[in-house]
Amino acid sequence: MEPLLEIVLRTAAVYIFLLVGLRLIGRGEAAQLRTIDLVLLLVLANSLQNAMVGADTSLAGGVVAAATLLILARLLHIVEMRFPRIRQGIEGEPILLARNGRILRRGLALANMTSSDLALAARRVGIGELAQIKLAILEADGEVSVIGGQKRAPRSRSSRTRTAKRARN
Repeated sequence: MEPLLEIVLRTAAVYIFLLVGLRLIGRGEAAQLRTIDLVLLLVLANSLQNAMVGADTSLAGGVVAAATLLILARLLHIVEMRFPRIRQGIEGEPILLARNGRILRRGLALANMTSSDLALAARRVGIGELAQIKLAILEADGEVSVIGGQKRAPRSRSSRTRTAKRARN
């Protein structure tokens, strides 16, 4: 097999392996890369580099591997846009973490999160206590969406007028 074509095939195999592997270990709060996650990514990149290019350490080999990764990422994006089920399979579905001040332990376990992680996400949006959470969801992109209890909407002028009339009667 031609050396550059071999690099393309090896790189594609590594890309697919990583996509499936990272999906299987769970996403946690992917939008917030922890130190351990960064170390994992760096070590994975280093350990799989040789699997992609083999003995070819030339500039051409590296460029072909990088180009293959970029092309595969773009093609996958196009496929995901056309076939939402594929996107759902790769990225997963949102996971409900809390509702009406109640932490959903099953959701936290599915998301590979702790109540401390949820509390941190709540504090980021100005919610001091978990009991104040109206809804918390781990989105498919790894971001945690937290909605606090609704404050009362200001009363309209017409409702103030009716209240004042009732008070006078």
